[in-house]
Amino acid sequence: MKNYFLLLPLLLLLTECSHAQEFPSYGKVTPEELKLKECAFDKEATAVVLIDEAISNYNDEHNLITNHHLRIKILKDKGVDYANISIPFFRGNDFEYINHVEGMVINTNKDGSTTIQNLEKKLVYTTNISDNHGEVRFTFPSITTGSIIDYRYQSTMKHYGGLDDWYFQKEIPVLLSKYVLYIIPRYEFTYQVYKNNSLDIKVEPDPRDGRVLFEMKSIPGLDQEPYMDARRDYLQRVTFQLSGYGGSGFDKKKYMTSWDELTRELMTSPNFGLQLNKDLAGTEEFIKLVKENASPIEKMKQVYYYVRNNMVWNGYNSKYSIDGIKSAWNKKKGTSGDVNLILINLLKAAGLEPYPMLVSERYNGKINTKYPFVDQFNTVYAAVFINGSKYFLDATDKLTPPHITPNNILNTTTFIVDKKAGGLVAINDQSLQYRDIINVMATITPDASIKGEVFVKSTDYARIRRMELYSRNASKYIDENFKQSNESITIDSFTIENGENDSLPLQHRFTFMTQMNATGEYKFIPLNLFSGFERNPFISDKRFSEINFGYKRSINVNLYLRVSSEYSVDALPKSVQLVNADKTVVFIREILQDVPSNTVVGRLRMDFKKSFYSADEYDEIKEFYKKMFEMLNEQIVLKKKS
Repeated sequence: MKNYFLLLPLLLLLTECSHAQEFPSYGKVTPEELKLKECAFDKEATAVVLIDEAISNYNDEHNLITNHHLRIKILKDKGVDYANISIPFFRGNDFEYINHVEGMVINTNKDGSTTIQNLEKKLVYTTNISDNHGEVRFTFPSITTGSIIDYRYQSTMKHYGGLDDWYFQKEIPVLLSKYVLYIIPRYEFTYQVYKNNSLDIKVEPDPRDGRVLFEMKSIPGLDQEPYMDARRDYLQRVTFQLSGYGGSGFDKKKYMTSWDELTRELMTSPNFGLQLNKDLAGTEEFIKLVKENASPIEKMKQVYYYVRNNMVWNGYNSKYSIDGIKSAWNKKKGTSGDVNLILINLLKAAGLEPYPMLVSERYNGKINTKYPFVDQFNTVYAAVFINGSKYFLDATDKLTPPHITPNNILNTTTFIVDKKAGGLVAINDQSLQYRDIINVMATITPDASIKGEVFVKSTDYARIRRMELYSRNASKYIDENFKQSNESITIDSFTIENGENDSLPLQHRFTFMTQMNATGEYKFIPLNLFSGFERNPFISDKRFSEINFGYKRSINVNLYLRVSSEYSVDALPKSVQLVNADKTVVFIREILQDVPSNTVVGRLRMDFKKSFYSADEYDEIKEFYKKMFEMLNEQIVLKKKS
């Protein structure tokens, strides 16, 4: 470490000149770029990336040095936020530095001339996000529609272990994206290109100097879509992984070119496989008690809750235990790798059959099953085999019971790391679902108010989801989940039952009051009070990503409405049933009226029997949701008696 700090000033001095020469187009804006007023293949784009290019090379110390250059044009007023630049980097153990930041703004004057304003160094500052992560931030001044921002910077990493994937696509259109990678002699990197068939890519390897060029043009932007997993799954990109190394005087060593090789590599790793048979201080009595239980399921539950209650997750995902699980256990705190490798140890000590399982959680993106890239996975879970069934456990998850597959890995593919029992496993849960029952008992008062009580019963994934939202922000939970967009609703006497017992349904009880909407002598009562279906998420004309709900869902809303004698029921929505073509989505509305007692009973039922839809199925889902929301928005009509 000391040698690295001594060399760093010299390294930065030597690379400054090369950095300045890497991108000859820097600061040289073309007439076509100045005249550009809209993106030809995305007329609605608020900004466009004109150039996104980088070159990764190395020095005598084999540091990874990447020079970046970006040029962005602001096309509309809403695009000015793209002048706020954030460059994330990994600062843990001084692994990465960002330096040589420079930039400029080019504005076109009314007479056609241009004004260039250089980025002042005092506007560039570094923020420490955490112990391991930091950001370099700066904002370009004098930004308006038509501004072009041009900037470049350099990243210096200790070694090629920090080599990032290259993303050609961004949330706004990109006209040119280009990446050049120089490979250290005697190293081999495997790369995999992910792109849409409608887009072309240029790949030019040059074995003479170990260089490979990747280039794409005219790439549409991709923003977040509802029920989209990882946006990166759908971005045009190229990924890299070290696949071989031939050291001086030694035969070439291959790295993880098959799933079996990945297993061998991991199981002999000091930070992974060699951590699976450790004795953890102070656990002897607990394990002895667990072994006395005859039920394997109960043993699993006891160990799971023991680790969950005794370990604190530090918020960082890892596939490994870098300092060893004994150290993490003594501290009672660690990464996801520390926590779940401890879990596997204790499950094994209890006489169960656990295995480490590499996962790429839904937000991290899908894995390519054809390529055994360990970097595709972001963390490790425990897989437990009991009587022919598999259970998937994550002890950093404080809300999911051990018998429920964590939502973060539903509809993903994981890799169980074991020579005999291991392999790729597709994860889905066909037995459990998101289930809400919402009972609303309300009265229409003479002053046109709706008053009543609400009882909500949430089981399985509905229970977990509601507890996640509540624990994330308890103070806003009621407003965001029950008031929704109706600010006129007041909610009182809100209670939560069974919040601490995850084997029981979660229950909410509360009272509410709101005013009916009115037009002249007519009053309107919505049927879907507190259903959670206030806004249709599928209104876009196009869909680029798959729809992943994660779990199947069943939502039932029961409305019991007693109407004041001052009003009569003028119109009721009809009872209907709506079913999509493959019968995986069902919407049922039943309306009953008892005239003598002036009461109305309404039932809404929404069943989603499938949790995953391809982008090709979007048009059908969109059409179903359109019809369903039209029906949800139909209201009971009351009329004031004369």
